Amino acid sequence: MKIKKPGFIVGLLLLTFGLNAQDINSPFSAYGIGQLYGENISTQLQAMGGISFGITEKNILNMANPASYALFAPATFIFQTGIIGNLSTLQNTANKQNSNYATLSNISMGFQVLKWWHVALGITPYSKVGYDTRISVTVPPYGKILNDRFGKGGTTRLFWGNGFKVTKNLRLGVNINYLFGNSRGYNIIYFPDSAFIFGTKQERYINLNGFLFDWGMQYDIHLAKDRKFTIGAIYRNATRVNATRSSITYTLTGGYNNLVDHTRDTIEYSPDQKGNIFIPETYGLGFSYSHGERWLVGAEGEWQRWSKFSKFGMADSLSDSWRIALGGAYTPKHTTISPLRKRITYRIGARYDRTYVRLYGYSVNEYAVSAGLTFPFKRLRNNISLAMEIGSRGTLKDRLIKKTFFNFSLGINIVEHWFYKRKYR
Repeated sequence: MKIKKPGFIVGLLLLTFGLNAQDINSPFSAYGIGQLYGENISTQLQAMGGISFGITEKNILNMANPASYALFAPATFIFQTGIIGNLSTLQNTANKQNSNYATLSNISMGFQVLKWWHVALGITPYSKVGYDTRISVTVPPYGKILNDRFGKGGTTRLFWGNGFKVTKNLRLGVNINYLFGNSRGYNIIYFPDSAFIFGTKQERYINLNGFLFDWGMQYDIHLAKDRKFTIGAIYRNATRVNATRSSITYTLTGGYNNLVDHTRDTIEYSPDQKGNIFIPETYGLGFSYSHGERWLVGAEGEWQRWSKFSKFGMADSLSDSWRIALGGAYTPKHTTISPLRKRITYRIGARYDRTYVRLYGYSVNEYAVSAGLTFPFKRLRNNISLAMEIGSRGTLKDRLIKKTFFNFSLGINIVEHWFYKRKYR
């Protein structure tokens, strides 16, 4: 196998950029296991609103439905990577704050093992924690009381996917996911108006690891020449992943207005408590209608039962979440010598999410519109893709927080032959 130099160089640049990632800044990530990344790791799919369950593009590694692996072209190797980034503004009725971050979206690969069995391997973020909030109240006779809450961390997913071609039109698949990661949370209370009252600081650490299983199905209905209707469905079973937590609470002085904090006395210390985190099941259904490689339209829905989530046996204030999305792609009719504008694939999409976070009776909803382009290498199946998304999450009602964001993604797909010998060089 020979990797073409342009794709190899871009892949290295993406990896270097991703390893220098920044933390997210979202108060919503303080709930559950953090801000979820989902399974739409491909830039091409992100540009179409995230539709994926019924997508069957043979040169895209579609992790969201492992049944799609069964359509990898014979004797080929697919390498996929990219970066995702975010520019956002957090605001309530009194304040506004800007933030940004970027991180590696995935390193993944796929290939054929047998005629009926295809495999995918990779690593991708699963969730991210990053928040920093302050609440200030005045309580006589203590004066002003400050409560700072901040945290960071996240969960990573290693996956081994298998796609099986059962019949000409039916495909089944399974992803075996291994989750691992940790998070750290801090809760500090200060009394800045009194030199005689100690503050209190609590530190919490959680480590987790365990397996998740994704099951997928796709079925093609051929309606006319080069026209195909594909139905896709996914299911992730509920599971309990192993977790260990530690916490320490102590009194302190200083620590605010750039003062160094000084520990005074330990109130409580609980090291290495073992337990588990219950992650509930997920259901998804989608479809796509395509005309060869010229155009495609699709839609899907997903539901997750987060109201059953628990951490160390305690329920969290989460609600069931659901998502709907629609999108499409169009590639002008072209040949290998056509100008670039005719060889580009144009993508567009939209989505609406009701996330699992619910605050003061309000569901934290998210909506976004997206668009993107895929640029092919001339006479090669390798390509570079760009995607962008504009949307918002949350509400300003009852002094809550609203987040407006601009997400972007840059991805590369390298598609090469396996065990292919050229007769002429």
